[in-house]
Amino acid sequence: MISRRRLFSLTAAVGIGSTIGIAANASPSFAANNNEVAWKFFRAKGLSQAQTAGLIGNFIVESGADPINPAATQHGGGPGRGIAQWEGARRTALYNYAKARGRAWSSLGLQLDFVWKEFTSTESRALSKLKATSSARSAAVAVRKYYERPSAHADEARIRAAELIYSRYGDGTAPPPVTESGFPLLKRGAKGSAVKSLQYLLRGRGQKLSVDGAFGPDTQSKVKAFQKAKGLAVDGVVGPRTWVAVISVIKRGSKGDAVRALQVELKSAGHSLSVDASFGPATQSAVKSYQKKNKLAVDGVVGPATWGSLID
Repeated sequence: MISRRRLFSLTAAVGIGSTIGIAANASPSFAANNNEVAWKFFRAKGLSQAQTAGLIGNFIVESGADPINPAATQHGGGPGRGIAQWEGARRTALYNYAKARGRAWSSLGLQLDFVWKEFTSTESRALSKLKATSSARSAAVAVRKYYERPSAHADEARIRAAELIYSRYGDGTAPPPVTESGFPLLKRGAKGSAVKSLQYLLRGRGQKLSVDGAFGPDTQSKVKAFQKAKGLAVDGVVGPRTWVAVISVIKRGSKGDAVRALQVELKSAGHSLSVDASFGPATQSAVKSYQKKNKLAVDGVVGPATWGSLID
């Protein structure tokens, strides 16, 4: 997994009132209609308005400009290039892709094609995560988490940019209500910490099952039972609506399996904690540390935004 380092500076250049990076050498390719070109490109690929806005919002923050700047180079002389600030092996792949087509790497059309090439090959997981979102907010977080993967998250800047793009190019209707923030799509066969957290959360909602991190027939059965009880589509697939229904808002003093799920996710994120089902001072400190690092409200309370950021 690539960990990108970004430098951010205060600017009003994109009109979103947040900290984003500004390219050191904006070029003539920085055209006024770049956002519209990108909007039409990704909509033609089948992405929803919200998903397209989430992508472009990230590219505004990454390239440091509104409209997006395909010639952007990372502030301070870093290795990032283009609308997604590709670096390392991915930047080399961009250069090779441009050379093979006889085009400049800084061409907007070339970079849009390259984004889609990644989405349909090496970054297919990121595309599936993006397609599972239903709001500009959640799309912006999903793109950051699964496609950009930067060290400086700046989620609020990405969200504001995405919502601004949605308001400019959407069909005039209000953006869909925010119901999730980057939750993974889980179904039978899935494995890992997200499944383990799901199992703890289901137990916290009264479902009796083992916690083993494997989405087998018993977990699928319990998901369906929970969905039926909550009036959700009974398909055994854990998407945004099921996640929102199964999570709990927890804080210091909370106890039980939902706290265990939280502690599992915090440990997965690098915090040293005991999974003891008790939301004490150590857990609260870890939550606040995580919230601060990920540009969330630092209140020690674990609600949908924090859950959505934690659960991969």
